[in-house]
Amino acid sequence: MQNRIHRVEITERAQTLLRRLIEDNGPVLFRQAGEYDSAPVCLSAKQFPIEKADVLLGRLSWHTEFWVTPEQFESWKNTHFTVDVVRGQAVEQSLEAGHGLRFVLRARQLTEAENAALAAAPPPRTGADRTL
Repeated sequence: MQNRIHRVEITERAQTLLRRLIEDNGPVLFRQAGEYDSAPVCLSAKQFPIEKADVLLGRLSWHTEFWVTPEQFESWKNTHFTVDVVRGQAVEQSLEAGHGLRFVLRARQLTEAENAALAAAPPPRTGADRTL
């Protein structure tokens, strides 16, 4: 059986912080607010509205979804992201603020094989497909 190709993954140290945030806040999601070199924002899944046109970039540990705008997806559809964590101050609305850590994205281009596998797969879900 072939491994499934993902556009987004998470490091072990970022998983540790993510788990703590889920324990404190319940289900969470990631939302990329700006360009890929800006920090992703971690928010309560119950409090953050996903727009119908938003695109699900992928799922991380504990059913945590990572959402982007349709414009971001179009720009980044050939990019693989890894969510990591570094010391520093997170943006105020992100749940990791106050922990002395912030989530960051590491990016690389998808390989030809990864792009081919993703092109053969069904299209990614959008906010219109989302059910709570």
